[in-house]
Amino acid sequence: MANDHDGTHTVVEKTQPTITSYHDLTIVESQDAETGLAKSCMFLHITQDEEVYFGKTTRNKRELSFDEIGQLLTRIPDEEIFPAIPKDIELTLAPDHINEANSFLKRPGIQHYDDFVGTDFVWKELLHETLIMEKISKAPHPYIIRYLGCRTCRGRITSFFVERLDQTLDQYVNAPDGFEPLDNERFLAGVQSAIDYLHSLGLAHNDLNPQNIMVRDGMPVLIDFGGCAPFREVVQSCGTPGWCEEFFRHSKKEHDDYGLRKLEEWLREKQEGNKWGKVE
Repeated sequence: MANDHDGTHTVVEKTQPTITSYHDLTIVESQDAETGLAKSCMFLHITQDEEVYFGKTTRNKRELSFDEIGQLLTRIPDEEIFPAIPKDIELTLAPDHINEANSFLKRPGIQHYDDFVGTDFVWKELLHETLIMEKISKAPHPYIIRYLGCRTCRGRITSFFVERLDQTLDQYVNAPDGFEPLDNERFLAGVQSAIDYLHSLGLAHNDLNPQNIMVRDGMPVLIDFGGCAPFREVVQSCGTPGWCEEFFRHSKKEHDDYGLRKLEEWLREKQEGNKWGKVE
C-alpha cells in the first residue's frame, strides 16, 4: 500500500507486463568506474494507459530473456511519480494530434527512480515545470520553446509536450566539420530578450548554458525550465557545473546574468575556432 501526497492510499498489485522487444523498454546501465563493466541495469516500461513499471538487476541485459525482464518489473504507484491535477489552475491539455513523433514529450524524471523512492521529488519536479510552462506560455515569446500542453490520466498530470527542434547550441557549434557562423550580437540579444521576459514575470531560469538553448534559423530558443523559479524561491535543480558562479539553492536573476556573460565568452571562442569554410 502506498501513501498519496493528498492523504489517500493506492493499492498497487504485483503484475508483470508482456515484454517482446527492447523497444518496449527504457534501459539505463551503470558501469564500474574502474573496469568499465556494467554493474547494474535498470528497466522502465510505460503502457499506453500511462502505467509505469520499474525493475533493476545486476545481470547484463543480454543474459535475460524478455520474460525474465517482465518478471523484474513492478508497477510504480501513480502518486509517487505523477502530481495530482491542481484544483485552482486551468491546465492547457495537449491536442490529440500531438505525439512523440511530431513533438518533444517530457515525462517525470524516472530514469533514476530508485534514488528517489519514498520522496516527493519526482512528482514535484514534474508539477513545478508544468506550472512554469503554463505561466510563461500565456504570452508566447519567439525565443522560448513553445509549450503545447500537458497530458492527464487518473486525475494526475503524466507528461507535457513542447515543440521539437533539432539541435542544441552545444551540438550546433561542436559539429565535426564546423558550423555556419552565427551573428553573435543578434543571437545573444535573442537570449537576453528571452531572459528579460522571464524576469518580467518575476522568474529566473537559473540554468543558462549551451545545452539548454536550441538553434532555429540562426537564432536561440531557450529550453529546460526545471530549474526556473520565482525570485528567492528554493530551486528544484541548482545549475550546471561550470555555468554557475557558485552552488546555490535559491532563484536569482543574477544567475542568469552570470550565465549570459559566460555564454558570450564561450560563443566567441567557438566562433574563433570554427572550421566552417576553412581550408585544412
